[in-house]
Amino acid sequence: MPLTLTPEAVAALAPDPASLKAGQKLTAPGKWPVLAHDGDVVWGEAQGSGAHPYLVAADLRTPDIATKCSCPSRKFPCKHALGLLLLHASGAGDWKALAVPEELSRWLEGRQARAEKPKTEPKEADAAQQTKTWAKREKKMGAGLEALELWLADLVREGILAARGRSYGEWDGQAARMVDAQLPGVARLIRQIPDLLHEEDGQALTAHLGRLYLLVRAWQGRDNLSENERADLLTALGMPLDRAGLTRSDTDDWLVAGSVTEEEGRLTVRRTWLLGGGGEVALLLDFAPQNQPLGAGHPPLHRLSGALSYARSAFAQRAVLEGALDGGPSALPARASALADLSRQWAQALALNPWLERVGVLLGPVHFAPGQVCDAQGQAAALHPSAPNLWHLRALADTEPAYVFGEWDGVTFLPLTVTPQSEATP
Repeated sequence: MPLTLTPEAVAALAPDPASLKAGQKLTAPGKWPVLAHDGDVVWGEAQGSGAHPYLVAADLRTPDIATKCSCPSRKFPCKHALGLLLLHASGAGDWKALAVPEELSRWLEGRQARAEKPKTEPKEADAAQQTKTWAKREKKMGAGLEALELWLADLVREGILAARGRSYGEWDGQAARMVDAQLPGVARLIRQIPDLLHEEDGQALTAHLGRLYLLVRAWQGRDNLSENERADLLTALGMPLDRAGLTRSDTDDWLVAGSVTEEEGRLTVRRTWLLGGGGEVALLLDFAPQNQPLGAGHPPLHRLSGALSYARSAFAQRAVLEGALDGGPSALPARASALADLSRQWAQALALNPWLERVGVLLGPVHFAPGQVCDAQGQAAALHPSAPNLWHLRALADTEPAYVFGEWDGVTFLPLTVTPQSEATP
């Protein structure tokens, strides 16, 4: 099914705000000597600073949007591709029905061939070798966590003031030792510590160190954990997703409730949140090395149908979606949590998985105030400092209450999508 694009959906594809701003500057049709479509492929020629225009295309035949441009940019999509998509989404410009040039035709044929290539089942690894490999890694992880316990004890004994005096190199060095112990999840948590040192009361730092210490104690008692609890522990330590432990969801119809892309160390991470018809929440994660493109994402407030499976967890949230088909634009449902319920829901989630960093929640009806999201009952929650496009979200909710989907970390709320109350689906 071809994809229906909106300007907001295109904006969500931008690799960073600078690329989106540059793409918006290219939405004047006069900057495009050629604007054309060939079925569900849109393409054009963008006039750059050189003598010859850049050849730009976007494949909209599936929800897995892909773009190609002859410019030298290493960003995907580049500003020219974003400009082309924004023009297409807004219906601006004089679009002609023209066959794609040969260069683009080869690119499209390659995409089609890869999509049709049958998947081969991986050969079953030798069970004895797997057991030996895991035993070796388990020993290394255990030694790393023993060293972490001593380091945490020294850190707490010296106090916050002493911690503030440490150089960044000391924190980075300790994180590197955790990487050597094959504990990348622990290394990531250690690298977050310097950002918490400036807070005077030290509450956030204390809670963060508590989660690290809980990893040590949980590892020591891992034989007493349930399968789901053990899976959460291994995930927090940095083990990759166990696809063998996926559990198929009964729901095949989903709404893309929002997404956010962040830099985490040397990785670019995209979190995409889905809402099921019964209020189910699912989280899709995509990763790419820095300066490398992420795969095409799903536009927000679009319906998807596909086979979704949850990763093993005591608090099922992360999931894998396969065979997704676009069902067109939609809106947030009018079935939401109240602000008064946030603390209780967060406590229940942490009781199941104490290493959760955020949950996806649908709130409403609410409105925005400076630095807060509020409701008619007088409840309020602080907005996350990096709340994106807040002016746009406020504009949507200024004239009437709205339903808002976003991420809640127990302290702040990061809004991702907004639907005015009058437009929400039943």
